[in-house]
Amino acid sequence: MRSPARRSPPSDAELHARLAARIEALEDRVRQLEVRVRGGAVARRVRIPVGPVRQKTAAPRTSNRPQPRCPGCTLELPPGRKGEACVWCGFQFDAVRSRKRKG
Repeated sequence: MRSPARRSPPSDAELHARLAARIEALEDRVRQLEVRVRGGAVARRVRIPVGPVRQKTAAPRTSNRPQPRCPGCTLELPPGRKGEACVWCGFQFDAVRSRKRKG
């Protein structure tokens, strides 16, 4: 059986030349990406709406009241009717007494 041929380690000059070429290629790619990003930003700023201007719809109202949480996993329960068990962890709500609301 023949042993695999070993390569001699590259000389410092050869290694330096390869690294310099890779760095230059990476710098070129970065420059190209910067041009693309700048071009996209300019295109968004210059864009003129065509047709009637639409009004923004009102954002959904958020209440200051905290959402009900599961006593088992403490995650917020989804809006709507509360079932018999937590949708996240399966905690049975009838296992604890309901608290009186503050206020």
